[in-house]
Amino acid sequence: MRSGRRTLLALVAAVVALGAVASCSSDPVGDENRTVTADPVIYPLSLRYHGIDVVADVPYGSDALQRLDVCLPADSAPDTTTTPTATAAASPSASAAPDAGALEEAAGGTRPAVLMIHGGSWSHGDKATAAYRAVCKYLASEGFVTFNVDYRLAPTDPFPAGLDDVRRALDWVFRPTTLSTYDVDSKRVGVFGGSAGGNLAAMLAVTDHDSTAYAEGDRIRAVVDLSGPTNLTTRSTDADGVSASFQRKQLLYLGCRTYAECPAATRASPEYHVTSDTAPFFIGHSTDEFIPMWESQEFAATLRKHDVPVTLVAVEGTAHSIAQLDQAMSKRVATFLRRHLG
Repeated sequence: MRSGRRTLLALVAAVVALGAVASCSSDPVGDENRTVTADPVIYPLSLRYHGIDVVADVPYGSDALQRLDVCLPADSAPDTTTTPTATAAASPSASAAPDAGALEEAAGGTRPAVLMIHGGSWSHGDKATAAYRAVCKYLASEGFVTFNVDYRLAPTDPFPAGLDDVRRALDWVFRPTTLSTYDVDSKRVGVFGGSAGGNLAAMLAVTDHDSTAYAEGDRIRAVVDLSGPTNLTTRSTDADGVSASFQRKQLLYLGCRTYAECPAATRASPEYHVTSDTAPFFIGHSTDEFIPMWESQEFAATLRKHDVPVTLVAVEGTAHSIAQLDQAMSKRVATFLRRHLG
């Protein structure tokens, strides 16, 4: 009898690990796959946010698109005596790495933070759209200082301009003056992105160990990627790849005429840059959306090969990017970020 019960429990565990349909109300636990159904309402858009202040259009560079909004949790306000200025953001001297003492002092903030990156096929989109502004406020209402960034867009500024910009924004977040101004703990910073923003968030995470300007080693502690393209190579042209119209958008972003002669495709694909130092991932992807499900499935498998914890949630239907954020999914994201950012 005891043996039969153990066998039953083992079968149940195996089904869960393979991603059997789960209740929408349950939260992700550990490293897992699951499939859920979704409500069509974008939950953050349905809420009213009391006490959430937005500091708009803060410069992190000199270009007109190198701006970000800061969504602040209730009962907090920036220290306006040290608010970073446009001059400081654009100044070459401001990019110099602080000494170890300054970094240690800067790490003394109290709040977790999230750098948020909008989508739009790398060619359009805006941090201030109603949906992204609502997600920014929602994350702030969950206790995260949220930096919602704009960045240069293709085809005027192809890869790596957008990635360079969001990396610069992340560097800006880690400046001692920024950490102090917004009371951010440098050891509790994550990234969030949807669609093209999911690609850029993932790229930041898998290459974070390359940056030593503001800290030694990795700075990103958690990653939320919703529908982010993760393999922009010729794999996109396979029968189960992206549509011809989206292939054209990818090539414009990559600055290439064809996939056959496009070294940027590998450089812009998170799939090829994962290391054992990569931060834990939460990946949301709809089963029938225009970015193929295999992109997130193969990326999750690659992360796991490097022992990176991954929660992969497959949402039944066609909801793309932040359109997946019904009430249950929004709570899953907040729970994941809280678990890893404290």
